[in-house]
Amino acid sequence: MTMISEMKINRNLKIPYYHQLYEKLLENIERNVFPEGYRLAGEMELCQTYGVSRITVRQALKELEINGYIVRERGRGTFIKRQIETHSLQKVSSIIDELKSEGVKTVNKILLNEIKFPDEKTVAALKISNREKILFVKRLVFAYGSPLYLTKAYMPLDMTGFIESSVLCFNSFTKIVTELLGLKLIHSRRVLEADIPDEEVSGLLGLSESAKKVINYLQTYWTVVYKNNERLIYFEEFFNPAKGRFIFERDY
Repeated sequence: MTMISEMKINRNLKIPYYHQLYEKLLENIERNVFPEGYRLAGEMELCQTYGVSRITVRQALKELEINGYIVRERGRGTFIKRQIETHSLQKVSSIIDELKSEGVKTVNKILLNEIKFPDEKTVAALKISNREKILFVKRLVFAYGSPLYLTKAYMPLDMTGFIESSVLCFNSFTKIVTELLGLKLIHSRRVLEADIPDEEVSGLLGLSESAKKVINYLQTYWTVVYKNNERLIYFEEFFNPAKGRFIFERDY
């Protein structure tokens, strides 16, 4: 089996082992080292190859399966799945700002604005230690009198400090980060996929029991410059499918 050169997990990093393994396997998939239809090694072989536990391997494979990179067939094994083509987005802007530019009036409701320690997923997304506090913001955006989408923002506290709810309510995150905090935004990566919302998201977006429970789930990673270092800010956004559609466009 062909592997990338550095196979072992780096135990000096603060990134969870399962996420490191996920990234290593994903790199093989994206470089076509593991092409479509390729049968992945079994769990025990992956344990030995990468020097991790079976629990770590199973967590990494679960992430690959959730994100659509593999399909697991009982009695046959794990196979690389064909990927839907994705594109980087050229324009970095706030959905709120874009809606306003089109004359759509939006109302923001801050549901949560708190300082806390990050969970494993946030640690991996922000590439920080689990001992570094973050500012977590949950904001619901209304348009046309009903919930349009929900945003969850994860920001390193040492970089942003506490931001008052009134500021979060009346400004887009783009304006807060680039103008009010004065951070230089140098890169944005957006990942859009279908998702089945949990009870909390369904309730906040006002999805009825009879509604089709598949929504658009958008993950956004901002790279900013803070004290001459590149840092990350992470957003999750959940869109109400019954209230319109969003088009992400770039020029080629």
